Amino acid sequence: MEPPRRILDCGPADFASMDGAGLLSSIRRSEGRTVLCEVLWPAPPLVDGTTNPDLAVAFGADLVLLNKFDGAGDLPVLKQRLGRPVGVNVEPSEAVPPHRRASRENLRSLEAADFVVVTANPDAEVGTEKMAEAAVLAREVLPGVPVFVGKMHGSGGRGLVGAGEVSRLAALSDAVLLPAPGTVPGSRESVVAELITAAHEAGALAVATVGTSQEGANAETVRGLALAAKRAGADVLHLGDADYSGMAEPMNVLAASIAIRGRRHAYRRMALR
Repeated sequence: MEPPRRILDCGPADFASMDGAGLLSSIRRSEGRTVLCEVLWPAPPLVDGTTNPDLAVAFGADLVLLNKFDGAGDLPVLKQRLGRPVGVNVEPSEAVPPHRRASRENLRSLEAADFVVVTANPDAEVGTEKMAEAAVLAREVLPGVPVFVGKMHGSGGRGLVGAGEVSRLAALSDAVLLPAPGTVPGSRESVVAELITAAHEAGALAVATVGTSQEGANAETVRGLALAAKRAGADVLHLGDADYSGMAEPMNVLAASIAIRGRRHAYRRMALR
C-alpha cells in the first residue's frame, strides 16, 4: 500500500478522500510543518465579501478549527468550499451552551468534522479528568475521527500541565494540545519539549498552541513562537482566534508558515485551492 502523502503536498482532492488515520499520518510525515488556524465562528469577517475560514486558508492554513461553532449543518458545505480538513472545538463544561459542549448529543451532530478538539475557552475551569472523560466519549461517539485534547492556555487555571497528565491525555487521544513556548508563564522551551516528548512516547501527536492573543502580535513575535514550537518538537503549530476579528492576523499566518516550512511550501499551500 502506498503511504499517505505529506500534508505539505495535499490538495482538496487528497483531503476529500482522506480518512482520520490518513490525516494523522500526513501530519506526522510533514515533520512539524503543519499550520492549524482557529477561527471564532460567530465573529464578523475581517474582510467584506469573504469569510474568516476562507482567509485562513488563503494565507496558508493546512487545518481550520472552528471555535464556538453553532452550525453543524454547514460543515459539509464549508469543507467542500475550503478544500481543507475542518475541526470543531467542544468543551467538557455545563457552563457553555449546548452547541459547544462535549456531550454525546452535540458530538453526534459533528460527524462531518474531520477532527474534534476537546478544550476549554477562557474562564472555563476544566481539569484533566474532565478532559480525559470527554476524549473517551468523543472516540466512542465519533469512531475514526481524530480527537485532539488539551488547553491552549490556562483557561482559568495554571497554564501548563505536568508530564503525567500529558501522558494520560495522550493515551486517550490522537493529539495533545500544549501552550507553545513563550505563550503562558513558565512555558520555557525546554519544559514544553519535555511535555511534547511525553505525548510522543504515548503515541500521540503534539499541537503547540498560540491561544494567548499573541496570534495578533507583530510578525516577528509570531515567527519566534513558531520556531520555538518547532524546536520543542511540535507536530502542529496552532494559531488562535483572538486577534481583532476572530482569527489570527492573516500576515501572521503567512509569517509563521514561511518560518516553519519556507516559501516554497508556504506558497504552494496558498495556491492549492
